[in-house]
Amino acid sequence: MSFFDDIRRCVAGGSKYGYYIVLFGGEAAYIGGVTRIAEISGERIVLLSEKRVLTLCGEELGVDGIERGGAIVRGKIKRIEEGE
Repeated sequence: MSFFDDIRRCVAGGSKYGYYIVLFGGEAAYIGGVTRIAEISGERIVLLSEKRVLTLCGEELGVDGIERGGAIVRGKIKRIEEGE
């Protein structure tokens, strides 16, 4: 269990979409609820949750850490798109 899972439970009570994002000034993000990383490039990272597809777009992106159910993305995050 991660620190962010504890915060999510206290603040949001869980997410109906199966994921949550904690942004750090547009330069990093922690995404919880990740079930799979579908694509990684310097401009685009595609993550899958139970119910949604998340696409992080930007520059110099990379996955800096992966833990059970979560990922840390670093780089210049310019946009986050959500799809089914």
